[in-house]
This record gives sequence, structure tokens and C-alpha cells, in this order.
Amino acid sequence: MKEYFYKKEYRYMYLAKVSYSFGNALIETFGTVMLYKNGIQIWLILLIYGLRFGITGICTPLFVTISAKIGIAKCVLLSNIFSIVSAYMMLDGSDIYRNIVIFILAMGLMGISNPSGDALSSKYVDTEYRGRFNSFLGISKIAGTAIASCLVAWGVVTENNIILFSIIAIFFLLEYIFIRKIDYKVEDNTSAFKASMEYILKSKSRYKIIYAYRTNHIIERQFVPLYLYVVLKDFQLFSSVIIVSLLLQIITVALIGKYSDKNITKANQLVTIIKTIVTGVFLCTKNKVVISLNKTLNDNFEKVYETSIQTSIQNIIRESKENNELLSAVGQMSLCFTEVIVFSILAIMATFMGKSVFYIIFVLSIVSTIAINLNIKRASKK
Repeated sequence: MKEYFYKKEYRYMYLAKVSYSFGNALIETFGTVMLYKNGIQIWLILLIYGLRFGITGICTPLFVTISAKIGIAKCVLLSNIFSIVSAYMMLDGSDIYRNIVIFILAMGLMGISNPSGDALSSKYVDTEYRGRFNSFLGISKIAGTAIASCLVAWGVVTENNIILFSIIAIFFLLEYIFIRKIDYKVEDNTSAFKASMEYILKSKSRYKIIYAYRTNHIIERQFVPLYLYVVLKDFQLFSSVIIVSLLLQIITVALIGKYSDKNITKANQLVTIIKTIVTGVFLCTKNKVVISLNKTLNDNFEKVYETSIQTSIQNIIRESKENNELLSAVGQMSLCFTEVIVFSILAIMATFMGKSVFYIIFVLSIVSTIAINLNIKRASKK
């Protein structure tokens, strides 16, 4: 276990991830379900998330500018203030329609610190331990989300919104405290937005292509919980499936870390095949029990897949001659701008297709899984 903890920076990043995951569980895991419970239609939820990620993409270069002036920790704090606002408005569902513009802005501005994870990892984590670090970081995220999911389920069912909101806010602030321990100011010798846009528009790097393809995985991750809730039509049962799924993920994520460090190419091949099969099951069944079990499998291999792919992406950043923080911002921008386009198209389709739009989401995820694997293999051969 020494290689997981031998640097103090590793420990603070784990603690920060637990704290953020705890605070963000309401938005990340229950977000689409909460909006649906509050009476918002599926097409509008898709549009809200599309606009949110569009704002995030435009604001992402601010990470470089802000963190160069005040450090990464205060950039995280600023982002988390918007996260706290978003959580409050999500719990107070009566105001979402009236304040929908403010809600979208707050959700979008949450992403100002998105590149911080890749930036900190690229700076502090040794390449030979990157898979193990990412696996334990994944376990930290799962632990925070699992505990928070129990709290969220209790808070929503019993309508103890004030207690739930207070605890969420505290954990967002705890992330800032832990990041302060390893804080640094990013070097910013250029116009971050201009440099990022030039890289996106002119560079032929597979890095930005990989991030663009990840769009469909993010969409799947956000909307599979809603699909499960629509199928089960029972919030307590839905919450139970989510919590059990999260607890099981700790085992599978722990296994992939060392395997990724030994042979990242084979690890990517394996998780690509498994994820493709698991996502494909959603297209083939309408049985509630099978869908619930497959949701658990999907979550497990989603985290395993994320650990493996994130390790490859961070290795690309580390080995690149480009500024690490700039590349981290570029990746998030590529992701966000692609999300705006795909979410908008899905929102239009949902107005005609209704709940059948979920099948389009699953197909796009499968296509992206295969495409990302091919692009990583080609990038690693250079």
C-alpha cells in the first residue's frame, strides 16, 4: 500500500476527492432525477445540461488565469460556491422554473475548476504509480458518493432539506481546505482563452479528440440514473440500487489500478470490451430487475473504465511538450463544446421521441467507447 500514500500530495488529493464527491453527490448522481421529480420534462433537462456545459466550456480557460493569480485552491473555492448555489436551487425545486437562467449559470460556473484534477495529478503523480493513484482516487470518490447518497436519499424522502444542504456545503468547503495544502500558482505566460482556442482549432492532437468522444460517456453517466428512476418509478428503490452499486465499485476499481500500471494497453482493451457489452444490455431489455442489475454492472465498469482511460490521458499530458495546465483546460473545453452540440440534438430528438431518446444515448456511448480505444492506441504509438 506504500505506493498509494508515500507522497503527502497523494493523501491530500484523496481527501479532497472524498469531500468533493460527498458534496457533489446530489448534483452528479441524483441531479437529473431531482429535476425530473420537480416536474421538468426530459427534453428540457437535456437542454439545461447542454447549456450548462456550454458555459463551462467558455469559462474553463479562466482556470488558468484565476489559478495563476490566486492559486488552484481559491479557484476551487470559487467553483464550489457556485456548486453550493446549484445544490440549494435543486433542493428548492419550487423555484427552478422561475430561476432557470440563474440555475443554468450556477451549474455552468461550477466547472471553472474542472481542469484542477488533471493539473494537480500531472504535477505531483509519478507515471509509474499513476494507475494505482487513479484507482485509489476512484475509491475515494466512490466512498464519498456512497455515504452522501445515503444522506441524500434520507434527506429527500424525509424532506430534511436544510440539514442536507448544510452538510453538502460543509463538504464543498472541506475540499478547498485540503487543496490549500498542496496549492500552487499556475504559470500563465499567454492569453489562456486564446491559447486554448488556437489549440482546439489548429492542433491535430488526438488528446482533444479523445475528450470530445468522452462527451457521450458523460451524458450516459448523467442520464442512466434518470433512466433507472423512470423504469422503477420508486425513489427509495432507486436510491437502494444506487448505494449498493457504489459500494461494489470499490472492489473493481481497486483491481484495475495495478493492472493499468503493468500494461495500460491491455487494460484499456479489456475495459473497452466489457463496457461495450454492459452498455449494450440497456438496448436489449425492458425488465426492471435486469435493468437494475445492469445499472450496478454499468456503474462498476464505468469507474474501472474511467480509471484506465484517465491514466492514459494523464500520461499523454505528462509526456506532451505543451503546458500541462493548458492541456487540462483544452481537454475540458473540447468535452464541453461537444456536449453543447450533442445535448442540443438530443433535446430536439426528445421532443419527438420522449423516453426513447435514452436508446440513442446508449448507442452513442458504445460508439465513443470503441473510438476512444482506437485513438488512445494510435496516440501511444507516436
